[in-house]
Amino acid sequence: MFRAAIKTHLRRGLLAGLVAGLLAGLFGFAFGEPVLDRAIALEESGGHSHAEGQPEGSHDETETFGRGEQKGGLFLAAVLYGTAIGALFGIASGIFGGRLGGDGWGRSLRLALAVFSGAVLVPFLKYPPNPPGVGADPETLTARTLSYLAMVALSLLAVFFAWRLARELGDLRRPARHLAAGAFLAASWGLLLALMPGFPGTAAAGAPADLVWAFRLSSLGTQAVLWLGIGCVFGLLSERAEARGAGEGARVAAQGSPR
Repeated sequence: MFRAAIKTHLRRGLLAGLVAGLLAGLFGFAFGEPVLDRAIALEESGGHSHAEGQPEGSHDETETFGRGEQKGGLFLAAVLYGTAIGALFGIASGIFGGRLGGDGWGRSLRLALAVFSGAVLVPFLKYPPNPPGVGADPETLTARTLSYLAMVALSLLAVFFAWRLARELGDLRRPARHLAAGAFLAASWGLLLALMPGFPGTAAAGAPADLVWAFRLSSLGTQAVLWLGIGCVFGLLSERAEARGAGEGARVAAQGSPR
């Protein structure tokens, strides 16, 4: 029974992730790609050294993929990434969804908001992304990658323990229980933001501030569209399944009732 429920949630998550990936890809194509074009143009105009006697603008190597192909590849990557994330979301919903309370729509949106906050928003506040060629220090690449992954894992753990705390305080009234869990979560995230290592050498110095923040906000917006899409589509599918199950249950009860 549990395995069948997981499979149902997995299929639902795959479909939700596919749709959300399409939406996120469209958002990134419309808002992120123009910013990325500006960043690449800035990098090419001032970020490459030229060999002696080689005229500026000439290249030793031709690009394997043009910008048009790269944009198509990024769109495809968004769809594949969304589908994979949707599958994980479906599995998580199958495991934890029944303990969140409420209907399928509300459970899906709460779970999507919790994961987005822990896996995307809080790490973004500590380690915001930079445009290509900005703050790219190869000597700190491994340390930055590990720190970012640790931030994601610890932030999600904080969300999980806040949820566990709310369940343990089940005897309290709902406002007090939610306030206690919220305070624990805010304190945990605050400690993470304060104690996780920073990398001053990777700051976006020398790049136009509007370009840097346009890139960062477009990246965050793409993730927000992805998680909102997963939460909404998964919630609609769950609500539809619940309504169909309730209708079938009412039909069986009506057929079995004495006349």
